[in-house]
Amino acid sequence: MIPPLDLAALTLFCAFWFGYGPLARRIGRGAINTGLHSVRVLWMRGMLRRDNRIVDSALIGHVMHSASFFASTSLIAIGALLGVLTGLDRLQPALDGLALGAPVSRQLLEIKVLLPLAVMVHGLFKHTWSLRQLNYTVALLGAAPPEPSTAERRDALAEAIGGVLSSAILTFNDGIRSYYFAIAGLAWLAGPWWLAGASLGLLAILLHRQLGSKVSRQFRAARRLLEKEHDAAN
Repeated sequence: MIPPLDLAALTLFCAFWFGYGPLARRIGRGAINTGLHSVRVLWMRGMLRRDNRIVDSALIGHVMHSASFFASTSLIAIGALLGVLTGLDRLQPALDGLALGAPVSRQLLEIKVLLPLAVMVHGLFKHTWSLRQLNYTVALLGAAPPEPSTAERRDALAEAIGGVLSSAILTFNDGIRSYYFAIAGLAWLAGPWWLAGASLGLLAILLHRQLGSKVSRQFRAARRLLEKEHDAAN
């Protein structure tokens, strides 16, 4: 049985964990991750005009390497958390000293360790699915014609390939966020207030990066300039 205060903190954490992705996608083009879709479409339009696409393939390969690295790191983190879960008998006295308030039961302690473990497993699935989508993007790049027959077909093809690439990168971003949320989940070991505070703090940091940071303002300005340049070129 989870105490009411711990249950409320866990509910808040899960709401932020599952809700941040859809929320960020609905914020609009002001968010970096949302605005990047139009940039990727512009990239695909430029790719379709080029005969030499080595640079485009290298850029996709770089993202695939990053996704593979984080997928491997997720496996290591999952193994470490499984080790913690199987060694709670030795760790519980130390964790009881860390917790603020009365010592927690063994069952609740297992749930607290299972939370970051579940987050990392979810992130692993996101990373592997991102890799699959990046492979689909590579296949589409390889099949793209040197120059589409009409401007309408070029724009439609760029939009379609850019959509697949954006889906892959957004899935990769979801996997990256699993590290942040796993760290916030570990705060539960210190008590429910720590979990709630870490969840709120993490949400504020993520939203600030997307909307209020200096790089977000610079990105929006650069995106507008790129769109004007591509419109002038057409």
